[in-house]
Amino acid sequence: MRTLCVRGGSGEGHGGEVLSCVYSKDGAFVLSAGWDGCLRLWQTANGQLLTSLQTSVKPLSACAIAPDSSSWLSGSMDGTLSWWNAVTHQMRLNLVGHIRPISTIQYSPDGRFLATASWDRKIQLRAIGNEREGQALSGHQDIVSGCRWLPDGKQILSWSYDATLRLWDVETCCEIARLKGHADRITSACLSRDGRWAVSGDREGVVKLWDLGRREEAGTLQVKGEVRGCWRLPDGTLATIVADGGLALWSTPNFELQAELESGIRAHCGDLSPSGNDLVLGSESGLVHFVKLSGDESTPLLTSATPVFKPKSGVITRFLGKQKISRSYQYTCPACGQTSEAPALSTDPIPCASCQRALRLIVNEAQLQEQIVG
Repeated sequence: MRTLCVRGGSGEGHGGEVLSCVYSKDGAFVLSAGWDGCLRLWQTANGQLLTSLQTSVKPLSACAIAPDSSSWLSGSMDGTLSWWNAVTHQMRLNLVGHIRPISTIQYSPDGRFLATASWDRKIQLRAIGNEREGQALSGHQDIVSGCRWLPDGKQILSWSYDATLRLWDVETCCEIARLKGHADRITSACLSRDGRWAVSGDREGVVKLWDLGRREEAGTLQVKGEVRGCWRLPDGTLATIVADGGLALWSTPNFELQAELESGIRAHCGDLSPSGNDLVLGSESGLVHFVKLSGDESTPLLTSATPVFKPKSGVITRFLGKQKISRSYQYTCPACGQTSEAPALSTDPIPCASCQRALRLIVNEAQLQEQIVG
């Protein structure tokens, strides 16, 4: 069972609303962007402000940290996308990314591509090294409030004020699925680390769980107020925050309440730490807040297992002329991100081959049947 605790931090902040905040890849730092046109870097261990960069007098609506931490990225309300040297604070590159505010900046899992979502109803894809050339994903009928890469880097999930989530094929830049069910603007969404599940929340407080494998709704929750953020933790727990600062933890897929806290934080944005044990929230007051998500480390983490079929080889097999097939199960550890294979499914937890965290493997039976029949 997890608990919630808001950690104290620096009393310093932005001169206006914080509209974006993101963790560095190692979780040691947080970069925030605000209405005051500043980028600010925070140390997560103590919540202290380390440095700030005045990029413009114009408000910033999005930010990101390059995977190697060498650059900071800023997206502005006028659609400008800029790269800044993290040490010298000198501008490296500046271009018109969109014609309206940029809502999200996301690197692909391998760091080779960049996706930006915007109020102009589009997602733009750019190759690192050729950033001035972009490929648009078009189809949403209103503001695209966010997007995330799936773990394989081949698909992108986006969500919009048009009340839909959409899956896109990166190679063809075509829409491959549209998830409907919300009746109002989708303000926040997230992916599970294995890419099997998505969660979305809207302005009316409706939260939906989606099975991306089946591309269908798997559950619905009603919370009190506009959803300002939702994050799926490595153990499957869902964290939500609403407009008045109500923080809550829910089990999935049954949406049973595990913990709640009236934080008083009127959050505009947030991010989940790489470890899955902390949240950072950017607020209307200009402050950045850190939330500790305490839990039992011995509790097994749920992770999806994908059946892998391989032909067996050997002298007897070749002599008989018959090919036998072996089956194993590939999984990605939600804690460390390492992909491994298990020779068989077990009802008992197994240790991650990399970090030794206890895991409980679950398999999509429909997918298994499809592969067997195929």
